[in-house]
Amino acid sequence: MKTLSFILFSCLFYWGMAIQTETIDLSANPPLQLELRYSGTFSELRPNHFHGGVDLKTQGREGQPVYAIAEGHIRRIKVGTGGYGKVIYIDHGDSYTSVYGHLSQFSPRIQSYIKSEQYASKSYEIERYFSNERFHIAKGEVIGYSGNTGNSFGPHLHFEVREQKGQIPLNPLNFGLKAVDYDPPTLLGLYVYEGDTASTDDLKFNRKKIVLHPVSEAQQTEFVSDTLEVAPFIGIGVEAFDRLEQSLNKNGLYQVDLSVKDSPLVSLTFDRFSFEASPRINKVIDYEFEQESNKDVQLLFKPNDLSIEMYKKTVSQGIIELDSIPLKAVVSLKDHSGNETKATLFFKSSGTASSLKRAKYSAAIDTTLKSSSSTIRVRSKKNAMISSEELSIALKGDTLSIGPDYGYLEEPVEVSYSFSDTALERVINERLYLGKLSEKGKIGYIAKAKDSVFEVSLNTPGQYLMASDTIPPVVAPMNFQTDQNLNNFRYLSINVEDQETFISRYNGYIDDQWVLFEYEPKEDLLRFDLNDIILLEGKHTIRIEVEDALGNKTDWSTEIDIR
Repeated sequence: MKTLSFILFSCLFYWGMAIQTETIDLSANPPLQLELRYSGTFSELRPNHFHGGVDLKTQGREGQPVYAIAEGHIRRIKVGTGGYGKVIYIDHGDSYTSVYGHLSQFSPRIQSYIKSEQYASKSYEIERYFSNERFHIAKGEVIGYSGNTGNSFGPHLHFEVREQKGQIPLNPLNFGLKAVDYDPPTLLGLYVYEGDTASTDDLKFNRKKIVLHPVSEAQQTEFVSDTLEVAPFIGIGVEAFDRLEQSLNKNGLYQVDLSVKDSPLVSLTFDRFSFEASPRINKVIDYEFEQESNKDVQLLFKPNDLSIEMYKKTVSQGIIELDSIPLKAVVSLKDHSGNETKATLFFKSSGTASSLKRAKYSAAIDTTLKSSSSTIRVRSKKNAMISSEELSIALKGDTLSIGPDYGYLEEPVEVSYSFSDTALERVINERLYLGKLSEKGKIGYIAKAKDSVFEVSLNTPGQYLMASDTIPPVVAPMNFQTDQNLNNFRYLSINVEDQETFISRYNGYIDDQWVLFEYEPKEDLLRFDLNDIILLEGKHTIRIEVEDALGNKTDWSTEIDIR
């Protein structure tokens, strides 16, 4: 008995050690067994964040098997209508976590467990964390199937490798994930930002595109500029993208280097970042230019107190000081395969700095405005916005304007509405909400007005106004009709749509028994798997309860037939 216990302990010990020392080799164990094609690469610029992984194409279809890249344990599963949709997080020993997002469904044993949890909680959206013992995963095991759930706009697999401590996203290509790329990055434009002091904030608002001449018309991989006369202090911005083989997607770069007088000044390598740093993206891109033109320009200069991991080297904050003697600077762009595009630039100081814009730092604001129906108090902290124009607050009719439209709010603007008794009746009866007016004149939901004092934090400038939503959601069958024989059906599909805001809550029942309808907001779709329950021959009642963000409700029912 003692010998058996020792053997059992030894097996468990060495099995545990094997998991702890499990290495990640994506060249041998990729998450898809398809020819890998990319629609998104690691750390590329996205609205308000860096991309945390790679997006792998799935031949335009859902349902491709997704494989665990190494042995490990599931630490987390989440099912949601936003974010990564259906997503699995697997810990591999003590070092790495892999993430698989936008799945259509999980593998059978995982799907069975999750579905039982959904039925127990009577909710489609759930999140579960697990100990090491609950779900052991073998290397190469199918854990789910690719899909289009969550904030996804086409079938693909979002895949990440994270450093387990701190959940730091890492570039999967550094673990051998195959990415065929023979073409160098495409340089769309280089910009010089100038100022008469070494202020990174002032530089941002004095942009000038650099005229480049290709050294070879045939290759377009090496460029040179004329000698530009500019203000005594300058920074450089890069607009570029990379393409991988057999993909038309414009992906991010892997490395950007700036040298001055043959000495390195700035070096960026997109191999890791923290999620805490991701929102700081708006401080290292030309945010105003992006808002005005939808062009992403990566700045090679940054404030000293700004810590973002991809900046491996920044001497003098990446700012170049000039005099009357021409100075040579070289910008090098590389993809992960080492293909390079290079530009050699020449600058000298003009000795003057006329017509330069200065950064405007907003003062603290605490002001009260009155509309026909409410009193509006607007507050912001000092330096809530740093822009080329002053932060402005105005009320035109019932529309609150916070400007400039392209400004970047580093701190939110706090807005509170106080309603008179008469106006409060209107808030309740007309179901008012605060909306943001788009350029096309549509109102997007921000928050619901629900009390005599309504408070909200606004993170972006724009036009805000109260709007009304009294229209209940629409519910209609999509793939069946009333009294239709559904004996050979696998799924019931039902359209649920709200005209003004969005669906906030729903429940589905068959013969008054709660059943799991999966919700896909992008398609306004509820879908029920008829394999979930056994329906005897005869008539059955389907009932859908659905509610929008303002509490408007629809209770819809119909009958189906099984024969």
